[in-house]
Amino acid sequence: MAGNDVVIEAFTELAPRYEETMDWELRELWGVSYEDFVNRLMELVPLEDGDVVLDVATGTARIPLKIASQAGAKGRIVGLDITWAMLRQGLANVEARGLTPRIGLVCASAMEMPFVEGVFDVVICGLGMHHMDVPQVLSEMRRVLREGGRLVMACVGAPRLWRSFWGSALLRILLARYRLTHRNARGQAEVEAFPNIRTASEWCTLLWNSGFGEIRMAESSARRPWYPCALLIRAVARRV
Repeated sequence: MAGNDVVIEAFTELAPRYEETMDWELRELWGVSYEDFVNRLMELVPLEDGDVVLDVATGTARIPLKIASQAGAKGRIVGLDITWAMLRQGLANVEARGLTPRIGLVCASAMEMPFVEGVFDVVICGLGMHHMDVPQVLSEMRRVLREGGRLVMACVGAPRLWRSFWGSALLRILLARYRLTHRNARGQAEVEAFPNIRTASEWCTLLWNSGFGEIRMAESSARRPWYPCALLIRAVARRV
């Protein structure tokens, strides 16, 4: 798990070209554009009129902007991110579309969210969990969700190959090579995040232990067998 300072430095450097970088990486890993990724994630989000929605690791606020076109007239969306440079890009996107009354952006850690209990109907996270302490973030997500609230996440997943003997050995070699060729903060953040990438079954256990039920998961294979897979996860905050 990358430390907050490394993550902030990495995404501060990346902020001006974040969407272009995401588009390239998603096409390389899973053969989808960044826009297609956001659209597919939104298809899983069960929005109702007036829902209060939280987008964790919101980045440039593309997910809140998409939600604002779908949620009911009384709906409110909050985007949370630890990196101010990313939120500055997001704020410009929100203001350009005249959506500041609908979308609020908060600079804070997802591991210590500045919200009261049970204030959100829906919590979303698109590809940010591997840079955080997953059990702690899930605990915070459950705390700020009302009972029966919905959780939707897209996560970088560990394919079964990674848990095999030969797959684990191959992964260590690839990580060593990656360290040598990516010596900036982004490279360090990604390398440190690798141990925090879970398989689908590991995610199910973590979600249940964190107070979620009705867990549904879809796994999409990557373009190459040693690449991480894509996991689309839906769950409901249960009574604990």
